Amino acid sequence: MVALSFVDQGPVSAETSPVQSLHRSVALAQLADDLGYTRYWVAEHHGVRNMTIAAPEILIAHLADRTSRVRLGSGGMMLPNHSPLHVAEQFRTLEALYPGRIDLGVGRSTGTGDAPTHDALLRTPDALDRFDEHLRQLLAVGGRADLPADDPYRGLIASPAAVPLPPVFLLGASIRSSQLAARSSQLAARAGLGYGFLCVYQDPAIAIRALRCYREAFVPTAEADRPTAILAVRVWVGEDDQHAAALAAPERLATLDYLTGNPRPLQPIEQALARRLTRAQLATRDTLDLRGDVTGRTDRVAARLAELVEASGADEIMAISNIHDPEDRRNSLRRLASAVLR
Repeated sequence: MVALSFVDQGPVSAETSPVQSLHRSVALAQLADDLGYTRYWVAEHHGVRNMTIAAPEILIAHLADRTSRVRLGSGGMMLPNHSPLHVAEQFRTLEALYPGRIDLGVGRSTGTGDAPTHDALLRTPDALDRFDEHLRQLLAVGGRADLPADDPYRGLIASPAAVPLPPVFLLGASIRSSQLAARSSQLAARAGLGYGFLCVYQDPAIAIRALRCYREAFVPTAEADRPTAILAVRVWVGEDDQHAAALAAPERLATLDYLTGNPRPLQPIEQALARRLTRAQLATRDTLDLRGDVTGRTDRVAARLAELVEASGADEIMAISNIHDPEDRRNSLRRLASAVLR
């Protein structure tokens, strides 16, 4: 049985305001806890009108206080926005308060596609180019790596010092080339980290190669003696195939709105299905590869996820399910659990 986890991006819709979305995350995490999901991670996004989570570390603590078993983590903390020392201190503190239930997923982007927001978030102008260096610093101050003698972080210890850094996962999501995906997987493997690949708008073969490459190159460490490969995909599980496609329609439309410069919250299913796309949206839609999406009734979703796990060697499936109506989202989560955790 493959492990099943969930990433919450805090979707905002006509049914769920930004504030309501944060509170809905509590109920959804509690449901995932009850259903047997392994992890419930929350994303970091900024300036995205249909996603409300911008401070994962705060929400993780809130969720951990209101659940009992499921692991809580970041999917991920966008390291170019943050000091490595501060991230290590935040997650050591979470580990101290909720021992054995915290994960630290780290991403290499800023979590936004908006240029002014992007510039405002970057800790330093060259933070994106220095990601590998900052990741090493994060691991070092958390007690998981050494640094060169001339590194300014050498000798620093993240507080609270007696607490281990939670398991660290490097997140990858390259839609530009398989070479970039391979670089990310190699970095995670050499550092003995977990690795999660987000397969969105791209040929699943890229994710499959990246996860296989990671497993083959993994170097055991004192903290992790075996690789943990996570395949993250968008999943909508409906009562039947037509219902599942309808559940997916608002998110797919919101993607086109965002990419064509007119971002808006998730629309109701009826409006999303009835919307007439602009020429720009039609052209953008033709560039998006949706083969990584998993959509359908329970048995069809189970079969497709099994195919992806077999091809990639993934240890875990991590689902993203942004749905307009909160109750529809909860029901999709239930159906997904019945498909995978049977």
